[in-house]
Amino acid sequence: MSAGWGRKAATRIDRTQFNNDELLKSLGSQFNVDFNNYDQWSRTSKSNAHDKSQCAKPSPPTEDDSTSFTVKRLKLKKQATEQENKEKELAQRIDILKVRIKSREKSCSDYQKRSKKYLDENRSRWGESVLRRYEKYRVGMATINSNFAKELDEALEDLQIAKLKVDSHLSALEKEGKILNEQLTEKQNELSVLVSYKDKEYPVKAMKIAGLNTEIENLKLTNDEDCAELEHIVNTELGKYEKNQTKVTNEVTRNVTEKAVKMMHPSLKDMALQNMVMLKEMEFHKQEQEELEEKSAKLQEEVQKLLKDKKSNVQYQMFPEFYPRKAKCTPDMDIVLDIDTQEFLPI
Repeated sequence: MSAGWGRKAATRIDRTQFNNDELLKSLGSQFNVDFNNYDQWSRTSKSNAHDKSQCAKPSPPTEDDSTSFTVKRLKLKKQATEQENKEKELAQRIDILKVRIKSREKSCSDYQKRSKKYLDENRSRWGESVLRRYEKYRVGMATINSNFAKELDEALEDLQIAKLKVDSHLSALEKEGKILNEQLTEKQNELSVLVSYKDKEYPVKAMKIAGLNTEIENLKLTNDEDCAELEHIVNTELGKYEKNQTKVTNEVTRNVTEKAVKMMHPSLKDMALQNMVMLKEMEFHKQEQEELEEKSAKLQEEVQKLLKDKKSNVQYQMFPEFYPRKAKCTPDMDIVLDIDTQEFLPI
């Protein structure tokens, strides 16, 4: 009867509320929330075993029966202790769940109270906020109107100042316009005078200017011709003067030398003549020396060519087999040693 009532009560429990419980998640598989199987809390096995033990007839005890009886008894004790431990753990867990449920209910009630309190406060504050906004709006409108009036007065003052400036500027421009008109009339009068001059007097003066320019060009040509003739005359006279000067200098030098020679001692005359002869001979010998040096250089080149030529080597020409021609070893050539070595015959 008790087992059937427990199963009915377990079916009425909503198990979805245990899915997100942190305590049950932490316990894990140690606590089974499935209350459909109510056999673990029933005591049918113990009662059936007790009934069976009462209904069975006592038999004479033997050693095997006594040992089996003690083993069964120990097993039953273990099962009973395990069952009691499980019941204690279950009771503790149920107490913990009850405490958590109470705390959650308390927190829910607190949240509801707070929500009501906040709603009341918001309702009371809403009216105050509207009044405050109205006051701020009224003060703002007053300040805006006062600022607008001030700005309007300032703008009107600026407008009057600008009008005065524009009027003064216009008066100055009118004065400048009058002055410019007067200057324009003067320039127009001058232009009319110039136009009349251009039409009447300018052509005559232009013809005179053209005639004067042609006369100037003709005078330039005649002046150039006169300058050329004058230069020719000057050059001819200078040439004549230079010729006369050279003649005079030659005559003077000749006379002076003749007088000096006449006044010299005969031995000095001979010495001077000998010096002149020696100078001539020295020049002649220098020329001969230069010619001989050129000839000697050419002969040296020919000798070098003959020394290098094979045909000029008499020994090689007479006995070529005894004097073979060998190439000289220059510094940039590689040396290859060709030494005779003893080679043994293969055995």
